Amino acid sequence: MNDSPWQLLPTFVVRTAGFPWHLVEQLGYEKSRRLATELTALEETATALGATAAPRSRLPRSAKSRLRNLRPLPADAPFPADWLEQWNEATGQLEHAAQQYAATVEAEAPEVLDAMTQMVSDPRFLDAVVCSSPAAYRELRKGLRGARLRRQAASYAQRFAAKCETMSFFGPINYGQVNPAQPQQATWNWDGYEAVPGRRAFTAARATHRIQEAILCDAAVVARLVPRRKTWLAVPGTGLTSRLVRSADGTATVAGLATALGAELPAAVAAFRVAVDRGLITHQWCPPATVADPVAWLSGRLAEQPDGLNPALRSLVRETGEVLERYPAAEPMDKIGLQTRITELLAGAVPADTQPLRQQDQPTVRSRFYNDRVIIHEAAVGTLDLTLGADAAHDLRHAVAPLLDLLAHDAELTRHQSNSVVAERLGAGRTPLLTAMKQCADLPYERSTWLPDRIREAVVAAPEGTSDLDLRDLDDLAGAPGGPEELKSPGAPVMCSVDVMIETAGLEDYRAGETSLVLGDIHDAALLTPWALQFHPDGGRLREERDDAISRVLGTQQAVTVIARRTTGLPPLEFPGLVLELGGTSERQDAPRIGLDALYVESDGQRATLRADGLDAPLMFHNGELDTAFHTAFALPRIRRPHLPRLPHVPRLRRDNVLLSRRRWTVDSAEVTAIGAASGDADRIRAAARLCAVRSLPDTFFAKSENERKPIYVDTASPSLLDCLIRLAATAKQLVLSEVTPGPATSWLHHGESRCAAELRCVYLRGAV
Repeated sequence: MNDSPWQLLPTFVVRTAGFPWHLVEQLGYEKSRRLATELTALEETATALGATAAPRSRLPRSAKSRLRNLRPLPADAPFPADWLEQWNEATGQLEHAAQQYAATVEAEAPEVLDAMTQMVSDPRFLDAVVCSSPAAYRELRKGLRGARLRRQAASYAQRFAAKCETMSFFGPINYGQVNPAQPQQATWNWDGYEAVPGRRAFTAARATHRIQEAILCDAAVVARLVPRRKTWLAVPGTGLTSRLVRSADGTATVAGLATALGAELPAAVAAFRVAVDRGLITHQWCPPATVADPVAWLSGRLAEQPDGLNPALRSLVRETGEVLERYPAAEPMDKIGLQTRITELLAGAVPADTQPLRQQDQPTVRSRFYNDRVIIHEAAVGTLDLTLGADAAHDLRHAVAPLLDLLAHDAELTRHQSNSVVAERLGAGRTPLLTAMKQCADLPYERSTWLPDRIREAVVAAPEGTSDLDLRDLDDLAGAPGGPEELKSPGAPVMCSVDVMIETAGLEDYRAGETSLVLGDIHDAALLTPWALQFHPDGGRLREERDDAISRVLGTQQAVTVIARRTTGLPPLEFPGLVLELGGTSERQDAPRIGLDALYVESDGQRATLRADGLDAPLMFHNGELDTAFHTAFALPRIRRPHLPRLPHVPRLRRDNVLLSRRRWTVDSAEVTAIGAASGDADRIRAAARLCAVRSLPDTFFAKSENERKPIYVDTASPSLLDCLIRLAATAKQLVLSEVTPGPATSWLHHGESRCAAELRCVYLRGAV
């Protein structure tokens, strides 16, 4: 594979768990779980033996009860002597084991409760909770009163220790490099999970929107604003708003435009506000959507133009910035006060009777992104500095490529499929882009089934009990239905980001083709972004190198980044090529902007292409995980994780030492909720052990509901984590359970006795084929 067309960017981001595995491991009744597993096996043996019972005479009620409850029978019970001896031996062992189990649970219960109590009194743990949910912090700081709070504490423990988060100090950003010339498998330095040398606070997107509302509320300020058009959408009509938008040249103020248009200033101010509300206009005091820190951007602009805003607005920006400066180092309880202060500042910035900006652009508090549910969120940097060489570098560069080829081909089929659907809807002719978007808005987004079908065929054909399935036979599918010869144009350039976990207790023990590389989330864009690089000392240079690599891969293919309005705390993506400011704006003054009016779709009813006035070659959109048929039809191929078959069991799917998917099981939620019917911790752990035995499940696993964004980590030895599982089961008819790989023993990142989960976000690029 040394001639692989895939290029791996040499710099990658490393996300690490904010706490060691021990944080969540300590919540389990480990000895009790082992005994529960033994009990389950003894129960099965006794039950099977009971099914063969053949009494010689009618049984008294007491004997029937003992049979039913798997208890020893008296020596004179009317059964064959050999069977009775086996029964009493099996049930005697069961009875003894049950006594041991009860005693062990009783002994471990105070240990687990003590560990959980210490956990929720740890300032660092509480700091992580308050950054995620102020309401949960308020409850947990009062102690673990009741099963609900223990479940809530366990839920945070599994999130902080079993996953690599993407925010704050419990999901710090670290950096690594691939150096094939390095003879060692890895060289790395790390000061441990508690070492976080840098933390930065940012406001949620709704805070930035609120500041903009405050700016637009002051007519005197608005009069001095300099409008600049964003989408260059034609605004027909003779109304003042239309004329003001057409006249905006990026140099004249609203007051100047009012004079030029012969309009009263109040009317021009009102027209300007309408244009902003419709997303047609921006101005010099509106931070570009791609800026990482809008408040810092406003502060910098104020330093240059201190009289650009009125005293109240200057105070709003200054005080907001001061709160953000204080936030990272503040104690958990003080963070509550700072969150409240930001909320109060923003609430008082706009008169109560003011009509807000477009409601659909205001993120709800219950955002699906953790880093936008709280009014303030953080980014942080860890101390890990990792360089991978030798076999590890080779496998990252070459062993992953064959699986990416399969995913890229499936993505290309999805693109063609979506394109055909769009072309059929539009019919033959030329359609303005905005009109085409509206006409196709209701088209369902459907992915290709080519790869999922072949995976299903391989899984179904595998011998029963197969736990590991190599997909090497899928490498050469040129002649299969849906193969490359069926595509009507060459494969387009592809770029993606893959979260890779290395399954080994020590990187120095890495072996080419043997040590497992586990593919986690797969994203359809090159996510070595300015946000991810904000702590890197050479972040600017690395972004330039990324853009140069993307430009080389694109070749002659012109690509368009669509910058939407910022609706979360994270900035939208921006890549080399043309920029369409569709709601949001680029921070790059030299960005090659293109107007929405210049873009159109050309279709013959079967195939459709995206084009622009003045450009001969077709265009394609850059990606950003936008699941719509219309975007996919004109975008670069969107590499995604394949849909796996909903079978009771799917083996581990690999290609040599690269795992595409962990082993997984689909269970009915009713099987899980049955655990909740058990009373007390002891019965609950035994119920979980029975489920694991019946379904051949591991002791620990990740559980995913189709109605929840993130999976949860479950240790069947922990009643509180089982409660989390039961709660998750209430959200869907079925759950998908997957093995924990790598687990605590095979997590290479360690400091002393503490081992932490870590994943490498690797960016892969491939030119047109």
